[in-house]
Amino acid sequence: MTVPAQSLFVVGASLAIIVALYLFFGRSVYGKALRATAVNRVGARIVGISATFAGKLCFGLATLMAAVSGMLIAPVTTIYYDTGFLVGLKAFVGAIIGALVSYPIAAAGALLVGLLESFSSFWASGFKEVIVFTLIIPVLLWRSLTSQVIEEEDE
Repeated sequence: MTVPAQSLFVVGASLAIIVALYLFFGRSVYGKALRATAVNRVGARIVGISATFAGKLCFGLATLMAAVSGMLIAPVTTIYYDTGFLVGLKAFVGAIIGALVSYPIAAAGALLVGLLESFSSFWASGFKEVIVFTLIIPVLLWRSLTSQVIEEEDE
């Protein structure tokens, strides 16, 4: 089996980004402020964290991640005007499977989606997208049945 060097670079860069984001959200003051704002915006504002600054920082971080992701995927696949739509939907399925809790778990969910897509393209190539997107239904159903609802007061 031959593995192109570009694919190894993409995997290595993705792992480096996952570690960097894990350290950013776990160890830095700005990362902790973003997490606090995501959990409780009013409480974060009480302790002095600007929700507006957190939103701008989050948007900038998402833009940076999108730019790096585009640079990593462009040499590996052929890009069309609607390529990002399917890639984004599959990434969303992987993130939902990973419970949107942490980056390593979301990466494991994305690997599960990739493996499922590879196996489904081998066994039923016409239905590979259907199989991948159908995977989200039982996961969301299970999450909705096992979740605890916590009512939060409005501002």
